[in-house]
Amino acid sequence: MSSAAGSLPEQPSLGRTGPYAVGHVVALFGILSALLAASMTAYALGGVSQEYFEAVRPPADYAHTLLRRAAPLRSLFALDNLFLLAYSSYFVAYFVARRGKADATVLRLVLASVLVAAGLDAIENFHILSMLHLAESGQLPSVAEIQAQYVLSAVKFLLGYFAAIGFALTFPRDTALGRLLALTTGIAFPIVGVLVFAVPDPLSGVLALARIVFFMSGYGLSAFVFWPGPTTRA
Repeated sequence: MSSAAGSLPEQPSLGRTGPYAVGHVVALFGILSALLAASMTAYALGGVSQEYFEAVRPPADYAHTLLRRAAPLRSLFALDNLFLLAYSSYFVAYFVARRGKADATVLRLVLASVLVAAGLDAIENFHILSMLHLAESGQLPSVAEIQAQYVLSAVKFLLGYFAAIGFALTFPRDTALGRLLALTTGIAFPIVGVLVFAVPDPLSGVLALARIVFFMSGYGLSAFVFWPGPTTRA
C-alpha cells in the first residue's frame, strides 16, 4: 500500500503553479489595456478626444462640440468603458500577483484607489453622454454641470496618480525593464498628469496625449515583466 502511494506522481501545489497563472493574467490584461489605450490615442490624433470635455467651457461651445463629434464620441466612450474594465481587472490580478511580495498596505491602497478612480471614470463617461443626449434635444448643458464634470475628471486623475506612485513602489524591480517602468510610472507620469491642469491650451492637450502614451506603454511593457519565460513555468 505504501509502495503504491509512493509511486504516484507528485501533484503540483497551488503555491508553485498559482503565481505563473496570475502572471499570465496580469500580462494579458496589460496587453489588452495597452491596445485599447492605443485605439483611443488614434482617435485623439484624429482630433476626437474626451479631454476637451474635461475642462470648463462656455455651454454653447460645449454643446456645439458635442454635436459636431457625436458619432465618434460614442465610439470613443465605448472604448474607454472597455479600457476601464481592462485596467481594473489588470490591477486586481496585479494585487493577487504581488500579494506577499510587496507591502500589503500599499497594495491595498493601490487597488482601492484604482477601483474608485474607475468608478469616477464610468460616471464621467456617462455624464458626458447624458449631456450629449440633452444637446441633441436642443438643450445646453448648465455651467454647474460642466464645472462638476471638470472636478470629477480632476479627482479621478489625481487618484490615478496616487495609485501610480504606489504601483511603482510595489512593482518588481529585479530587471532593468522593471526599474524603468517603476521610475517612469512613479515619477514622470504623475508630473505630466499634474501639469495637464496647470498649463494652458494647446500645451495641455499635448500633455494629455502624452498621458495616454504613458498608459499605452506602461501596460504593454509590464506584460514582459509578468509573462513567465519557458524556464519559469511549472
